[in-house]
Amino acid sequence: MRPPDDIAPRIKHLVEMAGLALDCSDLQGNHRPIPNREVNDMIKIDMDDRADIKSLEAQIKDYQRKLEDHQGVQRSLLESQDRYRTVFENTGTATFIMAPDQTITMVNTGFERLTGLTKSMVEGQITLLSLARTSELEALRRYSAGRRGPSKGPEQLACTLATRTGAFKDVLLKLDLIPSTGECIGSMMDITQIKKIQVDLKEQRAQLAAILDAFEGQIYVCDKDYRLTYANEQLTAKIGPQGVGQNCFQAIHGRKTACPFCVLDQVRAGQTVRFEVKNPRDQHWYFSMNAPIRHVDGSISLLAMITDINDRKNAEQALRESEIHLLQENIFLRTQIKERSKFGNIVGQSPAMQQVYEHILNAGATDATVAIFGEPGTGKELVANAIHDMSERRNNRFVPVHCGAIPENLIESEFFGYKKGAFSGALADKAGYLEFADGGTLFLDEVGEISPHMQVKLLRVIEGSGYTPVGSNQNKSSNVRIIAATNRDLKLLVKNGLMREDFFYRIHILPIHLPPLRDRKEDLPLLISHFMSQCAGKRNVPPLTTKLMEKLYHYDWPGNVRELQNVIVRYCNQKELDLTGASTKPEAPPHQMSFPGGDNKTPKDLNAMLAKYEQLLILTTLNQCHWHRQKVAQALSIDRKTLFNKMKRYGLLTPTRTGK
Repeated sequence: MRPPDDIAPRIKHLVEMAGLALDCSDLQGNHRPIPNREVNDMIKIDMDDRADIKSLEAQIKDYQRKLEDHQGVQRSLLESQDRYRTVFENTGTATFIMAPDQTITMVNTGFERLTGLTKSMVEGQITLLSLARTSELEALRRYSAGRRGPSKGPEQLACTLATRTGAFKDVLLKLDLIPSTGECIGSMMDITQIKKIQVDLKEQRAQLAAILDAFEGQIYVCDKDYRLTYANEQLTAKIGPQGVGQNCFQAIHGRKTACPFCVLDQVRAGQTVRFEVKNPRDQHWYFSMNAPIRHVDGSISLLAMITDINDRKNAEQALRESEIHLLQENIFLRTQIKERSKFGNIVGQSPAMQQVYEHILNAGATDATVAIFGEPGTGKELVANAIHDMSERRNNRFVPVHCGAIPENLIESEFFGYKKGAFSGALADKAGYLEFADGGTLFLDEVGEISPHMQVKLLRVIEGSGYTPVGSNQNKSSNVRIIAATNRDLKLLVKNGLMREDFFYRIHILPIHLPPLRDRKEDLPLLISHFMSQCAGKRNVPPLTTKLMEKLYHYDWPGNVRELQNVIVRYCNQKELDLTGASTKPEAPPHQMSFPGGDNKTPKDLNAMLAKYEQLLILTTLNQCHWHRQKVAQALSIDRKTLFNKMKRYGLLTPTRTGK
């Protein structure tokens, strides 16, 4: 605050008057008396001046106080200016101040980072319009004028601005008018990547639209409440535009409740599910592929892509009927072949085994349940595997299960699987045998060991009613063929209440009885030859003499073929024949001998057996010597002419591999 201009003269006048009152002597120093009137006037003047002085002193103090307040306001303004500049510099976005003539008067470091231009190159030097593309100048002018006008116009403008390198960046510009100054404060955000993402999204949408247009089937999306949220043109043409918003089972399948084959829960759990289904509305077969759509909010919808496969199913059915017919013809032709010595991995040419082969062929032509009966070691699993290989399920799994080896408290979880948390230790979902064998064959070895409680549940599977994994409430189905095997009398088990009668009749559709080895000893040479050929080439195998063969022939083989295999393997390794603990040392022959597969005739007497052994001996030696006749004759201690005559007699002039 500034004091009045007349205060200084007034103070000077008061001082002079005070001097007069104090010094009343004349020029010679003589005092003169002052008249009373003058004294009174002087006193009056003095009192008036004192009052003026006090008034002036009060005014001075007031001016000093106002001056101090003014200086405090100035300091506050300076502090606020520093604070706002700090905020301006550190906004995180490119910020600038623009004068009414579009000149940029102030920028922050964010502006420098965005454009690459320094403050000295921008402030007071260029306008905002000078950074814009030529094609966007008019739009930028309208936006700037609109933000200054009363209507304000749009808050933001997406445009491109030049950088120091000459490249252009996509930015989102926002201008706001600073009141009373006419200036504008602006901010810019780099949206180059956002623009690129938008372009990519448009490209992806165009591709998706092309895919949807090219897809001949039906596509729809439904939420967790079964409500249709999208349907493509093909489906919309079928259900009508009003279908979107309705429940999928109502709009598509004409049902009042959820479809029994619905997989929404599985898809919402993150699984992709494919299946074939027949629509009850048009009786057409469809292939349905169902996959999860994971939304940003964490929810999951179902995407279904449905293709009409009715023509394909009809063609498959016709082809299947044709295949069955051809397979039956093939079976008929093969059953006419007499005295087969081998069927897959099964060895034997006895009449009993020929009958088994015929049963295998017949069982392979159907999908019915098979029950295989036989003592331990007769090859029940080999027969089951042969049936599987002859059936239409040959390209799917063959799953053998030894029912007697599974504890009762685990058998249900092993067959049906279980869900995570179903019991202590169930840390993850696990598939059971039924799911693992889906589409293939499930071989139930020792089926008589299954409890009646478990038989009830397996009966439901055989009848097509499905099963429920442990810890789940969702019914599952499995397309499996059951082949059962046992060494027990199932009818006796039914009579004693150890097997349900309905379960017995469901598995006892195609029975196959395997003969024990003691009832088909004519197959011994073939079996011995087969097992010894497996040891050939691995070690120096001693020969089996006639005496040892007679010992094997007269043995009853309680362990059947499995016991014979163990005896031969033991003989090849230990060089001695051991039957039920009795050890028989091999005789020292002039050469080694094994028994590969022979001809199609079964020896009936000793001479025939000796001839067969001689044939096998010559064939084995020929194979060992790579059909070099001189070496074979030396190994057999006969001359070449005798060897040639024997080879001619046995039909061995053409190289033949062992067992063929």
